[in-house]
Amino acid sequence: MRALAAQNSDVPIPGTALLPQEENHRIGQRASLRFAPSEVATVVQDGRHIRVQLYSLGIWGPQGPMPLHMSEQAYTRVESHHDRTLTDFADIFHHRALSLFYRAWAAGQSTASLDRPSDERFTFYIGSLIGDDPKDSASLHPSTHARYAAASHLVREARNPDGLARALSFYFGVQVEVEEFVPYWMPLDLANRSVLGSPSPCAALGDQAMLGQSIPDCQHRFRLVMGPLSLEQYLRLTPHGDDLPTLVDWVRTFIGHEFDWELKLLIQPRAAPGARALPEHRLGYSTWLGQASADVPVVGMVFEPEFYRDTRP
Repeated sequence: MRALAAQNSDVPIPGTALLPQEENHRIGQRASLRFAPSEVATVVQDGRHIRVQLYSLGIWGPQGPMPLHMSEQAYTRVESHHDRTLTDFADIFHHRALSLFYRAWAAGQSTASLDRPSDERFTFYIGSLIGDDPKDSASLHPSTHARYAAASHLVREARNPDGLARALSFYFGVQVEVEEFVPYWMPLDLANRSVLGSPSPCAALGDQAMLGQSIPDCQHRFRLVMGPLSLEQYLRLTPHGDDLPTLVDWVRTFIGHEFDWELKLLIQPRAAPGARALPEHRLGYSTWLGQASADVPVVGMVFEPEFYRDTRP
């Protein structure tokens, strides 16, 4: 049924047609007195319709709701007298009921829904969980289905480090850890800096006066540790790398602009090349002095990706 729905986009999805002549299939049940050896009995082409006969999910058989002697009568009329009147009459109801059964199944399956993107509803269901409309977010980054794959983490009102790490690990296919409470120097706005001779609340000694242009802080910054990475993966996440904008978009999607963050990249042992005078080797990016240990990941760059999000060459 899924193959029929996917291959015939001009035909309504099974279970949605208003009239039988709009459909290209017919579903029924084969009358039988034995337990179903399989789900499908036969699939045959009958003119413009494909007839699918099932062993179960109908009124006939030892597992059906009808008395067994009714199943025996229907079976005898078909096998001994080639009279399908009774079974064809029952198939009128079988067809509609089983088509609706397939429709109910397909509506809750992400893969089946993607067979017919113009008619699918599963994406709308998942998007509704996180307050997202697929029609309005088609141009956003990360891509629609990448975000919806992480809906179980995005649906939480209070975003947690484990959810961010799992979402990034699933998308990039690498190990990701989140280090919280990373200390750094927070720059002060000009209005909050203490200036001699300036009448402001920040000029009161012993109250709000502070020396310098920044203060130490550790509650507004975290660090993403990604790796160990191959050299190719590492270069794609360095400043101006192809994957860095996507990583920044993922973090913005998860936490917005509330926190500062930095990225620490680890490289697989023996994957870090030594410093050589070659065009592809960049000082400070992809060159190291000496030989790395065989079992300890090499620490690559530690930087703030937000500074490089919109500065690609």
